[in-house]
Amino acid sequence: MNSRKVQSAKDKGQSLGREFLIPNSQFPSPKSMVHSPMSIVFLLAGLAAVALFAGCDLLNMLIGSDTTPPTCQISSPADSSLVNGLVSIAATATDSIGVERVEFYADGTLVGTDSSVPYAGSWDASGQAERTWHTLSCIAYDAAQNKGYSDTVAVEIVGVGQTSVYHGELDVAARSREAVQFDAEAGDTLAGDAQVASGSALSSFMWLDNANFQKFVAGQAYTALFQRDNFAQMSMRQAVPAAGGYYIVFVNAGNAIVKCWARFVLE
Repeated sequence: MNSRKVQSAKDKGQSLGREFLIPNSQFPSPKSMVHSPMSIVFLLAGLAAVALFAGCDLLNMLIGSDTTPPTCQISSPADSSLVNGLVSIAATATDSIGVERVEFYADGTLVGTDSSVPYAGSWDASGQAERTWHTLSCIAYDAAQNKGYSDTVAVEIVGVGQTSVYHGELDVAARSREAVQFDAEAGDTLAGDAQVASGSALSSFMWLDNANFQKFVAGQAYTALFQRDNFAQMSMRQAVPAAGGYYIVFVNAGNAIVKCWARFVLE
């Protein structure tokens, strides 16, 4: 039997003068180490360490301890949208390992579930009162049942047959204007209101047809279908004279930004 000679460590620089013969059979061959249980443990530990320092979830996959929740958000309808009837809801969701499903909620009540991209659901709002506000949200789950929560989206119920012209917040810069273009038919009615949320009063609100809007932009004399000057709050309701393109315009002639909320619909 072949043997290897191993000398013991030296004590304070002096040899202890002892030698040991260790059989070769006690040194495992490289080939045997590849398939040994201990080598597999070392391999898994090495992979886990790499995953940990790489900042990914391979470690969680190896040891089954995924604690990172998915992320999700409502992509449609937009916040402050006007809705009625059967409301379509869409969401986006991501997870480092994979999204199992997305649940959709209206006013905190589950209204749908989807497990495939694109994530979509619907909410029957036909029984809701006109001009009431409601919230939409979603929850995304991964395979480990971690939950990711979206922000809520607020929507307002409008009457059947109404079309939104504009609904939401407007930031009107100093000595500037914000204009919203829309198309209307003869027999429609433009109705809505606006209110200054911060800043001084708005200088003007105007409803113009396309021809007079172009004159206004060019600095020429124009005729407005409706105009209200120097207000903090206003409302209007007026019939559309003819089919065509129109603009509602918010004017700030002051030296500071004015923030306002506006809601206008065609009935």
